Amino acid sequence: MNIIDEITNIFLLSNEEEKERSIEKIGDLFEYDDSLDKSEVIEGVNLLLSNVVFENNTSLKESILHTVNNAIVYKDIAGDVLLDVLLPFCSSFEVEDLLYVLSFFGFSGNEKYLSILNSYLKHPNAEIHEAAQEAITELEFRSFKKK
Repeated sequence: MNIIDEITNIFLLSNEEEKERSIEKIGDLFEYDDSLDKSEVIEGVNLLLSNVVFENNTSLKESILHTVNNAIVYKDIAGDVLLDVLLPFCSSFEVEDLLYVLSFFGFSGNEKYLSILNSYLKHPNAEIHEAAQEAITELEFRSFKKK
């Protein structure tokens, strides 16, 4: 099975419910399939990230982000994917989606995301503020482990 082809084909589907079910199946693979090739998972996540920023369907957007989250958490690839694609869109994400994005930045362990995370410490939404703090803690832990 080629995850890249599967993900590419998902975004060609016209039925939104079918897209969402298919994305969720990919998320399950990221969580439960230990035989996946890491480079293929990284490429698949990059493809998902490049599409999520243009997705208008809120339910589908959340499914894509949840699938990315599964890959990041279960395959430990946050430091290898192209999270920078999300940066110009941070202010346009809904609260639920932004929570995922902040978490991704934290799991990356990349200190270049520290300033954006710090900017969300002043966010009026307490959930965003808390997520930013947790992401900073995670980022600092992971960047310390790299040293």
